[in-house]
Amino acid sequence: MNLVNGKILDTKECDDILENLEQHILNTMAKGSLNAETVISACDKVISNLDEDEYLSVIRELGIDDDLGRMYIDEFKQAFCRESLMHRMKMELSDNFSEMSTYNPMHKDFTVSSKIMPLGVLLHVAAGNADGLPAFSVFEGLLTGNINILKLPAAEGGISVRLLSELIKAEPVLAEYIYVFDYSSKDIEHIERLISVTDAVIVWGGKEAVSAFRKMIPPNIKLIEWGHKVSFAYVTRQGITAEGLEGLAKNIADTGQLLCSSIQGIFVDTDDMEEVYEFCNRFLPVLNKEIAGRKTKAGIGIQSQVALKLYVEELEGIYKNNKIFRGDNCSLIAYPDKMMDTSIQFGNAWVRPLPRTEMLSVLRPYKNYLQTVGMLCASHEVQPLTDILFKTGVVRVCKGENMSIDYIGMPHDGEYALRRYTKIVHVEK
Repeated sequence: MNLVNGKILDTKECDDILENLEQHILNTMAKGSLNAETVISACDKVISNLDEDEYLSVIRELGIDDDLGRMYIDEFKQAFCRESLMHRMKMELSDNFSEMSTYNPMHKDFTVSSKIMPLGVLLHVAAGNADGLPAFSVFEGLLTGNINILKLPAAEGGISVRLLSELIKAEPVLAEYIYVFDYSSKDIEHIERLISVTDAVIVWGGKEAVSAFRKMIPPNIKLIEWGHKVSFAYVTRQGITAEGLEGLAKNIADTGQLLCSSIQGIFVDTDDMEEVYEFCNRFLPVLNKEIAGRKTKAGIGIQSQVALKLYVEELEGIYKNNKIFRGDNCSLIAYPDKMMDTSIQFGNAWVRPLPRTEMLSVLRPYKNYLQTVGMLCASHEVQPLTDILFKTGVVRVCKGENMSIDYIGMPHDGEYALRRYTKIVHVEK
């Protein structure tokens, strides 16, 4: 689905727009800057008039159960109301984000004025996972005054175009700041045309996607990466509680382990596999209960894939020394190694030994891929363990049940998005 100037276009019409895209963008730039207040007002109107049942139905079609869908809608409403957006703008860009700042540089006899300005034109290459809708990336680009081009992921479900259309309906002036195209990433000719008119390309995705776009983007165009990340839990003997285990299980069950902030596996603070097995035996019933309580079950196709992967794990376990702890619709796989990787997902997590004394050396090689750690430890252990984790590249430590819950003003992967989408200009007076 393609959206240009607030209208849904077919492929032929999009190709015609693409031929003159540079001129369309120049015409918009010549009209002046997009005011943040205009965007904030539009977002607030969309939130106020949001048809929750309609969006819940669309989210349901993407395979997300109603409870998680409602949580996404609630988080969206909280994040994009006027109060939240103003708070975020001030936190990420300063209290006077829309004003010119004038000062006298040290040891100089002239005055300088500086201002935060948009980069110009952003191409958002969206990922298909549920960790934030592609439209949200465009909202951030609009807040910073940029013209935005969104390349939709496959099987997106149409929800982004729906949201952006509602935004344009609320503030029609935004129409010329929003372009949405559903070209395939394999359509190199059209993708390169989109890249050619931008100031920055924002890539949401794994290292393959980032590498592919890095090869296409010329040196004079900025690449902003929001790559796939891996998250896990870390458990110490003194920190294990019934409530803490339930929190870990809730994250695994609620997210299906599909988000960058989802628990892929659990490291236990030990070098003794018997303690790992002991943990698995204690945690499995908790996970089993949480998975069983989910209203939406994995489809037959996913169940078949999981069953096949577990069968392969059993066969390989003969020489890998791994051990599978099976529940009704979940499992824990205990490995003797200390590797970091993704899990089988959908209620199937790995468990590995990792003494705190080896944490830095083991995890440091994964520094650019780590995101969130669900910590299950005693209160006096939190500070020393988090100090080590942050040195490995981890950017967030929290309770297990909060790992996939956002809050207003929270950085994304350790950085503020709005800062990355702006530049600071200076004028000498």
